[in-house]
Amino acid sequence: MLVNGQTNEGKALRGNRRNLTVKTRIGISPVIGIYSPNKHIATGTRQKMAFCFSIKEEITLSKRHRDFLWIGAEYMFHGVNFKSYYFYADSLQLYTSDRERFTYDITMHEIDFPIQLKHSFTNETNSLSSFYIFGGYCYRWLLASHLTVSENGNEMINQSEKLTFKNPAFSSSNSSFLNLGIGIQKNNLKKKRAVFAELQFKYALSPLQFSESFTPSSMYFNGHFIYITVGFKI
Repeated sequence: MLVNGQTNEGKALRGNRRNLTVKTRIGISPVIGIYSPNKHIATGTRQKMAFCFSIKEEITLSKRHRDFLWIGAEYMFHGVNFKSYYFYADSLQLYTSDRERFTYDITMHEIDFPIQLKHSFTNETNSLSSFYIFGGYCYRWLLASHLTVSENGNEMINQSEKLTFKNPAFSSSNSSFLNLGIGIQKNNLKKKRAVFAELQFKYALSPLQFSESFTPSSMYFNGHFIYITVGFKI
């Protein structure tokens, strides 16, 4: 009886190990930026080309393979341009409509660290396809940014720019996203791999801001994002 009990206990432990699997998800996303600068000093907002590359570890949380934890890192390149004011040295800062004609062009590089929960509506180990939802928190780290200012195509400023978060987390270069998404996954049951497609919305918890001698006061803009992701799980 003791031998049988130990044998059954060993089988159960091995089964638990098999259930607690870790997979790697690699994805690439075209990104839609939803930008809104301070409406009192900027108009004509347009997003620039944007994309994201992500790698996440997927940790199984349930024996039925329907609940998972995602942790990882994402690199995002994005940018925005808009019309605003430009003040020359020693000039009066007059906020008249005819002066709101200068084009500000900003590009940004950042690394994000998502912590997300995923729930699949089917067992992914025995379903050829599965639909799922996910959401969570994402810590942002702004690495670098660049600014150009021009008037009618004539470049006046071309420089690296120190962007900061208006409501930072730990440092002026850090803030957060809240995110929510849906996805569909085609599973390779034999190889225990998958390909997937996702739609995700990221809500930024803080605007970005910067200040120079030539900029108007309160130069800030919000940026929320829609990700359309394709990738594979190995």
